[in-house]
Amino acid sequence: MERSRKVLFISAPIGAGHVRAAQAVGAALRRLDPGVAVEFANVFDFFSPRLGKAILGGYLKVLDIFPQAYGAAYGWGNSSRLALVGREAVSGFLAGRMERYLAVSKPDVVVVSHATPAGLVAHLAARGRLAVPTVAVVTDFVVHRLWVYPELGLYCVAHEGMRDYLAGAGLARERSVVTGIPVDGRFTAQLGKNAARAALGLADDRQVVLMMGGGAGVMPMAELVAAFEALGRPLQLVAVAGRNEALRRRLAAEAAGLRHCTLQALGFVDNVDVLMAAADVLVSKPGGLTAAEALAKGLPLVIYRPIPGQEEANTAFLTERGAAVKVDSALALADLACGLLDGRSERLAALGAAALSLGRPGAAEAVGRLIIDRLVK
Repeated sequence: MERSRKVLFISAPIGAGHVRAAQAVGAALRRLDPGVAVEFANVFDFFSPRLGKAILGGYLKVLDIFPQAYGAAYGWGNSSRLALVGREAVSGFLAGRMERYLAVSKPDVVVVSHATPAGLVAHLAARGRLAVPTVAVVTDFVVHRLWVYPELGLYCVAHEGMRDYLAGAGLARERSVVTGIPVDGRFTAQLGKNAARAALGLADDRQVVLMMGGGAGVMPMAELVAAFEALGRPLQLVAVAGRNEALRRRLAAEAAGLRHCTLQALGFVDNVDVLMAAADVLVSKPGGLTAAEALAKGLPLVIYRPIPGQEEANTAFLTERGAAVKVDSALALADLACGLLDGRSERLAALGAAALSLGRPGAAEAVGRLIIDRLVK
């Protein structure tokens, strides 16, 4: 009996978006061709569990306490020759473990959605130790230099400017395709605002502000809730704290004391499409996946204190195209959001229209078709 064709996705849990993008493409592949087997791996599978936990914990701590250090490291990686030496050392150290995994998995195509596994795959391919087609799915609106490897077969990117960057870095243009950032297939559904609010237990006649801090829940949502409450406007606030259970409990405890606003405090959720359909505006960090989901829904985005690095680059892309606005203080954010929600404001509609024009809800299917092309070659 002929073995099923297999696509292996390798990501990293540094921000939930890289994993969600891989899952979205995997689900699209199953819809497009049920005969394709899909497997997911985590680059931390190639570390010891203790080391992986320490790396992730350190990353989150830096983002929380000293984000400028992350921004400096991001900029250094984009400019320093020493950074290229460092990435080769890391790839060489971990590539042997990945190679053993691949020998057992036996994939027909390997897809990476984070720069670290991209480096490991490229290291093996350059040495003739990986002969199957490879696809890189970039999950931001910018390509960092440490993403660029001539050994990778195809890059799927968010917009034409990223193809220009890759071409300038020496990658032939036919090796990159604008697909958009892959989002879950549910974002293609046209769910009405009232139906979405009913599903969430929200009122039809009060405006909804959705706040999302990423999978790690790193945004100071309690401060933002207090700022909205201080304005005295009767809003429905929905705060998604991700896996930050301490933040979720704090928000839930504070909800009962609010006089003007109502507050739903949620943990990690799998219905972001419904939450976005119910909302009038999104307050969030500009992670690539969250931004792509908002664009797919035509949801205006208010960006709060982007972290130096790819978040600032994502912010520049979105604000320059009129799909988002950026603020750096809680009171300014609440005041701006309420101004957008004023019935006389035309800016909210303009933001939503710009977002919708940039949205690519079919990106996962587009990437899936490109992968299938490589399976049948």
